[in-house]
Amino acid sequence: MPLAEQRGVPKGASSVTVMAAGAPRQLMNEWTTKPEEILETFAAEMRANLRHYSIHPGNYALIIPKQLREHLQAAGWTKADIAAFIHERARIHRREWAEVGKGAVVRDRGDSVYAAMESPEQLLVIAAGGPAGGFGAVIPPWLGNKSYAVTLPLGVCIDCEPPKE
Repeated sequence: MPLAEQRGVPKGASSVTVMAAGAPRQLMNEWTTKPEEILETFAAEMRANLRHYSIHPGNYALIIPKQLREHLQAAGWTKADIAAFIHERARIHRREWAEVGKGAVVRDRGDSVYAAMESPEQLLVIAAGGPAGGFGAVIPPWLGNKSYAVTLPLGVCIDCEPPKE
């Protein structure tokens, strides 16, 4: 199912999805056909973002190229399966911040677990790219849970005046 339909836009309607995002983080995995291993590469990149940038959950986008999509599809994995797996795997413990120079944030604050997303539904799973290999990307949220992705059909005007007759 196309992303727009998944996010409530009628089938066949053109739409746009926007989100406040950080720079895409490229990854590659051409060494496996197992969905869990392919998706672990994406989850690891998301964990890196949680460690190095922000522990606040939000919309992440996965850009899954043709080569990796084919393995996922052959194994019968759906977008919902992908999102559920990523939601469970893209988590860190607060103590991990000490390993990346953020010890002051860790001291005397417990060891909470932080998930990249509040729910699997916050993951945007996007098919893109040609057959050039297993090069995918993770697009992290810029402002975590302070902003969320929005999808609107094209031609919808917010705060516009109606056309004059």
